[in-house]
Amino acid sequence: MTLKPFGKDMPLSFGQFQSELNQLFERFWHGGIKTGPLDGQDWAPPIDVLEEEDRYVVTVEVPGLESSDIDVAVSGDTLSIKGHRASLRREGDEHGYLRTERQFGSFLRTVQLPVAVEADRISATCRKGVLEITLPKKEEHRPKAIRVEVSD
Repeated sequence: MTLKPFGKDMPLSFGQFQSELNQLFERFWHGGIKTGPLDGQDWAPPIDVLEEEDRYVVTVEVPGLESSDIDVAVSGDTLSIKGHRASLRREGDEHGYLRTERQFGSFLRTVQLPVAVEADRISATCRKGVLEITLPKKEEHRPKAIRVEVSD
C-alpha cells in the first residue's frame, strides 16, 4: 500500500512541502468563514472574504481565465466557485522547459458564510484576472438602527 500524505508522488521539494504546510495551517484559521479544503487539487486560486455591514465581498485571483471558464453558485449560506485553467504546454514540450511554476487544472473553492445571503441579488465581475463576487446579506441579518429618544 502506497501512502501519499500530500496527495502527490514523492519526493517533494522544500518549497512544495512549505506550500503544503501553509495550506494545512490556513484551513485552521479562517476568522469564522469556512472554506473547503484544497485536498486532491493541483491548484486553487487564493480568495479573500470581506464582511461589510450589508454584504460579503469575495475576491478571487484567476489570472488567465475567461469568465466562461468560471462557474459561481450559491446554495443557502455556501458559495461555490469552480473553474478550469488549461495548460499551455503542448505534447512533447516537457523536455524544453527549464522551470515551470504555473499550475493548471480544475479547481473548486467553497466558502461557507456565517449567514444566508439573497441569492437573487448576487453579482459577479471579472476584471484583469480578479473575480469579485458581491453577496448581499438577507435583511434579517443586517444591523438595525433604532432611534432612542431621551426624555427629561
